[in-house]
Amino acid sequence: MRYIPVHQLEENMILGQELYDADGRMLISKHTELTDENIAFIAFLGIPGVYIDDEFSEDIQIQEIIEPEVYKAAVQIIHRVFIYSMDEGTDNEEAALQEEVRKIVKATLKQKDVLYNLINIKSYDGYTYFHSVNVAILSAVLGAKLHLSEEELMDLTTAGFLHDVGKVFVDPEIINAPRKLTPEERAMMMDHPRLAYDFLKTNYHFNENVLEAVYQHHEWYNGHGYPRRMEEKDISLLARIIKVADVYDAMTGRRSYHEPYLPSDVLEYIMGRNGMEFDPEVVKLMIAEFCVYPVGCEVQLSDGRHAVVLENHRGTIMRPTIKLFGTEEILNLTDDRSTWNITITKLLM
Repeated sequence: MRYIPVHQLEENMILGQELYDADGRMLISKHTELTDENIAFIAFLGIPGVYIDDEFSEDIQIQEIIEPEVYKAAVQIIHRVFIYSMDEGTDNEEAALQEEVRKIVKATLKQKDVLYNLINIKSYDGYTYFHSVNVAILSAVLGAKLHLSEEELMDLTTAGFLHDVGKVFVDPEIINAPRKLTPEERAMMMDHPRLAYDFLKTNYHFNENVLEAVYQHHEWYNGHGYPRRMEEKDISLLARIIKVADVYDAMTGRRSYHEPYLPSDVLEYIMGRNGMEFDPEVVKLMIAEFCVYPVGCEVQLSDGRHAVVLENHRGTIMRPTIKLFGTEEILNLTDDRSTWNITITKLLM
């Protein structure tokens, strides 16, 4: 299985994953042979690329931390929470959300030694719901690697799901504006953490750790964030984790105001704001555990050749094992001394 940008998809390629919307409806099933109509539909959805299966990539295994069915159910539930948030919350929604949180925490603890390799596929239409689930999963991955307790991971994952629910109370034209916001609009946007806190506290039974993490997820480590200009360890650890996960997923996704950034560029951005916007402890962990070159993605080498990433290696994430196009030769850029003069110059996405 390998990742193909939507503009490189061709007829007769075999889809390697299910595509569905935020209601859980199947849009295109796994193993579908793509047609021009399928490809046009994927582009219409705003999906920048998908995984396909072919003979060249049949030996590429992408280890998913969360089973697709769990991910799908989580997206459906968070969709319901957002849709009904203008009304009172229900115990049924809360119980269903907590059940999915338990599944994600259990899976994360089971896979906590796995490097984070996956590119999350988000449709533009359901961006908010997919983003909320992705932030919950990314936060859980980071929290597990920081050795948080299971109870803390439950709170962290729940807050990750709910961190953006306050945006329901902000005008969508402000949320999706492809321009610089006016001072008044920016003030409305910056109020969404408080709106989320008040809504969740009034309508649900989430504990204060969850509520505060939602409230604080836009605070900066240096005190220049919002809405309360908290700093360093005064900010909840859960919020500091969600802050990094939120920025990573938002920047690697397509929005009305930007195209997706490469994972390598986003990690570079986060590193550059280490100790300013982000907690250095969380950044250090993220750099070690999130892969610059995700498995299944095409890369360009310093000698001009192209390859697909087969495997990443903890501690040397800039030097993965790759499979060359054309010759299908497999090179371990970490262990094979004959490859030490070769570097990866570009991730092609």
